[in-house]
Amino acid sequence: MDGLDLTYFYTFKEVAKSGSYTKTGEELGYAQSSVTTQIKKLEEHYHTVLFERVGRRMCLTQSGEQLLHYVNQIVSLVEEAEIQLTKGTNLRGTLKVGTVESLAAYFLTPYIKSLKEPNPDMKILLESGLCQHLRDGVIEGKFDAALLLDQLQESPELMTIPIREEELVMVSSPNHPLRNRTEVMLKDLSEETIIFTEEGCSYRIMFENALRTEGVQTKSKISFSSLEAIKQCVADDLGIAILPKIAVQRELKANVIRQLPFQHESIKVFTQLVYHKKKWISPIMAQLIELLNTNGTSEQKVVTK
Repeated sequence: MDGLDLTYFYTFKEVAKSGSYTKTGEELGYAQSSVTTQIKKLEEHYHTVLFERVGRRMCLTQSGEQLLHYVNQIVSLVEEAEIQLTKGTNLRGTLKVGTVESLAAYFLTPYIKSLKEPNPDMKILLESGLCQHLRDGVIEGKFDAALLLDQLQESPELMTIPIREEELVMVSSPNHPLRNRTEVMLKDLSEETIIFTEEGCSYRIMFENALRTEGVQTKSKISFSSLEAIKQCVADDLGIAILPKIAVQRELKANVIRQLPFQHESIKVFTQLVYHKKKWISPIMAQLIELLNTNGTSEQKVVTK
């Protein structure tokens, strides 16, 4: 490490993440020239090229990929040492959590607040995405943990902590013709417009699979990545949707939209926390696990399949 500063590794990691020297400088508070100099010093030290430009993005070379593997371990050990040596005090470091939009907006924030209040110097980074991308991010070390809304995960690489089964509801405008049914079946949707979340969303996949299995062809489809846009379209009677109940409670209470009497055994999702089996559990992550577990039943256990 002679001649190298540990900050070079943090800079290298950020460039690998953002694909841009400019964005890295903005994120870390450096001039772009400083970022360029730090990467150049790493390349000179290891006698190799770490990045190559592909289009507008700086991409890791094979040597860069190898170094990133070790840098992730080095940074993790440095943060572990800092946390271990400051036990009983205000925790520092960074906790990176991936989650889906509905949980980030309607479930997770009280727990993040509970973590931050006694540890104001702790940096907690939240990033939303699709469950598959979040799982991959945990396995690749991009996230310390991910809060998913999906089928219970079974992976040889992941620990899964079930929090609770999350209720999904079918919603329509208050005056929709299906509102008077005692039960809505999939076959009743053949003349309906379905408003879906974005492709790759776990419960969209389940819903589409159920429709396909029963041979139901709906009238038309609309797709949005924004939950707020979906709820507004439902309220405006542009179609019906299936969404987590936690995301529509306010609108249901205000009678802006209406819950339809629909259930299907194959459309079930669980809020769950996943992290890599080899991941060191920092004190702040242990606190997050404990907080989330209090929201589940007393019988829920860690799934280690």
